[in-house]
Amino acid sequence: MQKSFFSGRFIKFSVLALTLGFAVFSFHGKVFAASGDSETVHVVTKGETLYSISRSYGVTVDQLRSANGLSSSSVIKVGQKLSIPSASMSSGSSSSKKYELYTVKKGDTLYRIAVNNSISVNQLKNYNHLDSSPLKVGQELRIPLSAEEIELASLPDLTANDPRTYSGRKGDPDLQWPVIKPDVTYLSGKVGGVHLSAQKNEPVTAIREGTVMFTGEYRGYGQVVLVVAKSGHMYVYAGLGSIRVSKGDTVKFGTQIGNAGTDTIKGTSQITLMVYKKTTPIDPASAPRG
Repeated sequence: MQKSFFSGRFIKFSVLALTLGFAVFSFHGKVFAASGDSETVHVVTKGETLYSISRSYGVTVDQLRSANGLSSSSVIKVGQKLSIPSASMSSGSSSSKKYELYTVKKGDTLYRIAVNNSISVNQLKNYNHLDSSPLKVGQELRIPLSAEEIELASLPDLTANDPRTYSGRKGDPDLQWPVIKPDVTYLSGKVGGVHLSAQKNEPVTAIREGTVMFTGEYRGYGQVVLVVAKSGHMYVYAGLGSIRVSKGDTVKFGTQIGNAGTDTIKGTSQITLMVYKKTTPIDPASAPRG
């Protein structure tokens, strides 16, 4: 993830120390230390999580934990100071893991494990293919570490059977959609969002500016492009026939990100659009555009 994506939230100070070799500045909960090592320190404020802090600085949760000696069960507190890894550390780390394993202990709950790891319960369940069965002591769970894996964990699994429930509710085709004037059918149940009809190989365009976090096949969705906007909204364009962007690209409103694919169950040209805000699915018709 490139730091430019977070430039709206990341404020950099340049200090010329004439007689002192060290200076500290505090701004909106962040402490910036200018010294020979150019260390950046963040002071935790109310409501922040390791994930939200990592996104603010363009590093992964794993890198943030490693820089501060935190384990997967560590809980950050308001007022706690965290060292932020440098850009060279985060970009040069080739050993960064996508996830780590956590062994369930007596008294653990999905909620407690999720909160301790700065993710939602739904993300934890989706990432580990969990149903409503209770956890068992000794059970191993995967904890997503990278921002990409955490975003993807918001998506429920699809199976070989069609898990989609068509609500019968229709959307306005005249809104700005990724394809031109589609038939808009709302999905409900396990998979939310809207089903958009399309012409064969029709260009699919971004309806919101943002950074591409993932491209490729994913959990039965076919070809997927996942774009995260600066507002934090996540736009999931699924069921594409081809992809024209790459992870890390910045896409503008109207940028072609791919072409429409064919629904493997219905045999028709289509795509699926899902929009999330802070891991919660929202109505794509009301999602920000532009």
